[in-house]
Amino acid sequence: MKKILYILFITVLLNSCKKEFSDSFTPYPTMGINDTVWTNKPLTNGFMDSISYAINNTVWFVDSFNTVQEKKFKLNDSLEISFPSHSYSSPNNPGPLPDGIIKVEVLAIQKKGDYIKSLIPTSSKNYLLETTGSFFVRLSRYGQEVVMAANTGFNIRWRDDNPRTNLKFFEGASIPNKDSLFTWLPAPTDGYITVWDSTSLGANKKGYQLTSKSTNWLSSSSFIDTSYGTTRLNVTLPLNSTNKNTMVFAVFNDKRTVVRLTTDFVTRSFYCMNVPLNSSVTILSISLIDNEFYLGTRSVIVKNADRFTVTPAKSSVGNIISVLDNL
Repeated sequence: MKKILYILFITVLLNSCKKEFSDSFTPYPTMGINDTVWTNKPLTNGFMDSISYAINNTVWFVDSFNTVQEKKFKLNDSLEISFPSHSYSSPNNPGPLPDGIIKVEVLAIQKKGDYIKSLIPTSSKNYLLETTGSFFVRLSRYGQEVVMAANTGFNIRWRDDNPRTNLKFFEGASIPNKDSLFTWLPAPTDGYITVWDSTSLGANKKGYQLTSKSTNWLSSSSFIDTSYGTTRLNVTLPLNSTNKNTMVFAVFNDKRTVVRLTTDFVTRSFYCMNVPLNSSVTILSISLIDNEFYLGTRSVIVKNADRFTVTPAKSSVGNIISVLDNL
């Protein structure tokens, strides 16, 4: 079971998909445009909620099924999830759960921009991951959590024209970190990733299958190759873009990798460790100052630990979402 703090964060994301998106909304109060003071404290919940509520238009799949028989859901043209029959339990009672209706909620994140919208990085602590798909799966009955029974699991299957065979199973976990509440951890005993290849009506189809014994955040990922050396990515913004009102992300242009940069209080900058040399990266900053959004982007090649400067400009919510959709 994930910690209650993380469940509350997921609830915020779920609620956000029920609203209509608009540039006119009332976010939480924030710092002034002339405030250049950094803090050693974490970002406020109000700031995190305002960012998530404004830019996160990812859509949840919500349905239900009867556990007396196996059930398969088609989430879109290339993604499906299937559940076995008679295979469920309560987290507080290891015994079998009587057959009946179970509610299923699924959030699928496969595009790089959607990781930013959901404030979910593709990193395992300080190490970067390349990810082919991440999923949040929640099962419940009468509002109470339901888990898979011992020695059972469900499958998530999706298309990919060039599947790789080195993908591993990861689970999301909450961490006590002032820059992020979330990280991915390898969990080989709770699930695994396989590659499938089939032909239907003369069309060759390929992809991945994630098999999991657990629910909540699941991912098909691998640690990125660092055999040719790594360096530190350093980013500096204007003085009023502080760690109280700004988040900075590195989006790898040739990999499915998105990482949120850590704040460096001493140098008043943002950074990321273990970046492979000569990486092509788009640096993206999102600031919320005086209830106004600011967006900064810059494409760079990371050859050493030199600092890159990014200058944000005032932006609409719609423009930020458009930029994220085209990463």
